[in-house]
Amino acid sequence: MTEQKQNVIIHLSITGMMCEGCVATVKTALESVSGVEKVDVSLEKKEAVVTYDPATTTEEKIIKTVKKAGYGIVT
Repeated sequence: MTEQKQNVIIHLSITGMMCEGCVATVKTALESVSGVEKVDVSLEKKEAVVTYDPATTTEEKIIKTVKKAGYGIVT
């Protein structure tokens, strides 16, 4: 029997996104994080929904990645 990994889904409120270029920058940055399985970024909602493997990465690393890309996170 194989063990199924349990991915975690987080919703991040992102500040500083003004255009589709910003969305692409955030999405590309998040997709570069090892362990991130899926990323959906919405300019309208100013939000990123990230699905990741907690055995590989952490929410803190994901948040740091957004900040390093030049955007803020509302906690």
